[in-house]
Amino acid sequence: MAKRPNEKNERLKRQFIDYRKYARQLSDKSLDRELAALERFDVWNGRKDFALFHIQWAMGFRTHLETAKGANGRPLSKSTMRAMLATMREFTIWLSQQDGFRSRIRTADADYFKLSRRDEAEARAAPPRAAPGIKQAKRALALMPETSPREKRDKAIFALLCLTGVRVGALISLRIKHVDLEEKSVTQNPREVATKFGKSLHTFFSKGFPEAEAALTAWIEYLEDEALFGPEDPLFPATAIAPQSNTGFAADGFERRAWKTSEPVRKIVNGAFAAAKLPAFGPHAFRHMLARHGAKTSESVAELVALSQNLGHTDVLTTLRSYGQIDRDTQRRLITGEMGDDVLED
Repeated sequence: MAKRPNEKNERLKRQFIDYRKYARQLSDKSLDRELAALERFDVWNGRKDFALFHIQWAMGFRTHLETAKGANGRPLSKSTMRAMLATMREFTIWLSQQDGFRSRIRTADADYFKLSRRDEAEARAAPPRAAPGIKQAKRALALMPETSPREKRDKAIFALLCLTGVRVGALISLRIKHVDLEEKSVTQNPREVATKFGKSLHTFFSKGFPEAEAALTAWIEYLEDEALFGPEDPLFPATAIAPQSNTGFAADGFERRAWKTSEPVRKIVNGAFAAAKLPAFGPHAFRHMLARHGAKTSESVAELVALSQNLGHTDVLTTLRSYGQIDRDTQRRLITGEMGDDVLED
């Protein structure tokens, strides 16, 4: 039988999360992960009072994670283990600085919440991320219908992702005024758009996507000329659901509000790729697509820097390390200068 939560521990966890939120300015998503890690440790440790902390707890928790399984029934990845241990390390350091704990817990005790060097290296290694090629994205876009207003909207969403790789959280919060078709730009004002870390971003349309520009233009013209939406209205409004006399509820136009979650966008993107008989890539895959294409085609450092800024990265190395991975065959060709049998897809 599971033990009931320890009130002292629960109070400390809340205080720590408040500290991480307001002093360290972590996002709600990150805070949820940290709270889950604290709860996992607390349950594993039998809800023992944190004031009784001993380094054996840290070593035992690490051993526990090595054999633990996730919600999918598979062993935890090294990166997941690393994130959990990092949370416990930060919590231990914070706890050692609190009144009543300074004489019981040392800052150095936090060092026991670490993976081995080998596991740490494996956790840090960027795994290959599935992403479509440029031709694949264009094929999926071309097959998307655009007869009804909803189809026009869905195709415009796919088109904007092809052009900019904008993060899905920002995409659903964009307003019509944020897109300048003549300048081929998207202004991501953090006061109005949900950008990562509240960054102010100026994103421009990637070259070579005339079909995507046409789909986006057609959608904005529909919003302004037929739906009579204004600059302050959402660029991608949520579908209105109206009651029907015989069928319950059905889609009926659009509401003048944005979607509350990114799930509709994921379904649209997954469905478009599936209809083209391609893997069901998600919205984030467009960022990898544009980064990899840019890494292969850029002819100067300035182009790489511009690409990095367009994706909202502070450091160009983030673009190259996390998004611009080069596959083995391409690596061989670039280093040896020998053309293999492989054909790189644009």
